[in-house]
Amino acid sequence: MLYSRMALSLGRHLRTPVDRDPEGTVRRLIEKRGTNFLWLAKDLFGNPEHPYSQLFKVAGCSYADLEKAVIADGVEPTLQALMREGVYVSHDEFRGKKEIVRGGRHIRSTAASWLNGRDKGAIGCSTSGSSGRPIATTGGSARTSHMEAHTLLLLRELDSGKPAMVSLAPTLPGYGIVSLLVFARVNHGFERWLAIGGRNWRNLAYRAVTRCLVTQMRWMGAQAPYPAYLGQNDFLPVASYLAQRCGEGARPIVNGYVSSLTRVAAEAAHHGLDLTGCRALCAGEALTPAKLATMECVGMEPYATYWTSEFGSLGTACHSMRSRNCVHISLDAVALTTRPSEVMGASGVDSLCVTSLLPFAARTAINVEIGDTGVIEPCTCDCRLRSLGLHQQIRDMAAISKVTAQGMLIGMDDLATVLEEVLPARFGGQLGDYQIIETEGATQTEVVLRIRLGATVVPPGEVLRAFLAETGRLYGGSLSVRSWSHSNGIRAEFGEPVFTETGKFRPVRLLGSRTT
Repeated sequence: MLYSRMALSLGRHLRTPVDRDPEGTVRRLIEKRGTNFLWLAKDLFGNPEHPYSQLFKVAGCSYADLEKAVIADGVEPTLQALMREGVYVSHDEFRGKKEIVRGGRHIRSTAASWLNGRDKGAIGCSTSGSSGRPIATTGGSARTSHMEAHTLLLLRELDSGKPAMVSLAPTLPGYGIVSLLVFARVNHGFERWLAIGGRNWRNLAYRAVTRCLVTQMRWMGAQAPYPAYLGQNDFLPVASYLAQRCGEGARPIVNGYVSSLTRVAAEAAHHGLDLTGCRALCAGEALTPAKLATMECVGMEPYATYWTSEFGSLGTACHSMRSRNCVHISLDAVALTTRPSEVMGASGVDSLCVTSLLPFAARTAINVEIGDTGVIEPCTCDCRLRSLGLHQQIRDMAAISKVTAQGMLIGMDDLATVLEEVLPARFGGQLGDYQIIETEGATQTEVVLRIRLGATVVPPGEVLRAFLAETGRLYGGSLSVRSWSHSNGIRAEFGEPVFTETGKFRPVRLLGSRTT
């Protein structure tokens, strides 16, 4: 039923005109930020059963108070003041893992509480499920057109014209179809769709639906290639095609998850392929120094993109943000704020919160934690995006999940450094060859160090001992190592890495109650 509705929505959207003045659209939305926020909030005040209406009541904030604050102080200062009074939704509360409690009042909410029904439609994708059950997000033409406007801005900022486009995105339920639609409308479409995830019986239904939707798009005149599925652990076809197009002077653009693009760069380096001039639009993961170095060593030009399936575009990079984990905040669509969040015992970080400002946003969100951290600051660049009013940037974005096996807390990013840099340098292999998986065993939460087959000839036990030694040097690491070792709660094994349901690789994979 969902994908039947998606086919109808695709058909309707392909008949709508493309916004050829994205600059004007963004300017107008920025000018109306406060008005749009108050318009959305007024609906919430009118529904006393809505969780936000109850949060405002606990905070002692009326609509008149809110309107006065927004006019006097602006959107972000008002949101920070609301947060101090308890008007926010934590990451676990948003996902239904934890009950909302403010001022002793228990506030009931469900996944449907956050849906915004103004933009009807079924164009969308699913979350990766990296921190729990995947969540589907759909919307109609207005939301998709806004994505197209930001994509067109990015292409103009990179002075791309009509470049050779290559997609490394996953098929359904991932974002590949939406990406195919957007680039077919604002550019001339992808030359190749080299899809991660492979061909197997587990994704047969998704592959069939994907092919049907691509056929529909082609029938309606869109340049939409059918996906060619990459073999298991085989990124050489992508590297070879990009090298060919670079050699022809095409300066291609490839989009995909950060880890997938890094694997492409590693294959290019291994086979002596030159990717100079290839722009990489990197999604889904932090652009760590190790990943940046791997891409740059073969001539790729990485640019961060920042979006979530739940809230859409959060940020777009400009030309000066090349090779940086940094983007312009999409101030026309969202407001980003921060609140202190304890993630490693006494060590606190700023947890990012999002507020939706678009009338057609998929979800109603006011100060919703998104599970990431980052530094918000004024832009210092002189680019087209800043001249439009996108004058804030966010840098050093990263997930703030943590391994919590047996009550121990240790930062995911710290472990990622060991997995991505230390172990490959010592034992061989490359990025993506070592992964930590947290899983519920029969009697305890266990940690598995998964080593990709062929990455090293060193026995798993020896790799594990080195991993524990390095982990013991991290903040909170020595206590974690003692606890894991005492209970036999950690082991190492050869095997293929575990991916999320949309094909994303994470060096630290929290599976909860699932088994490995």
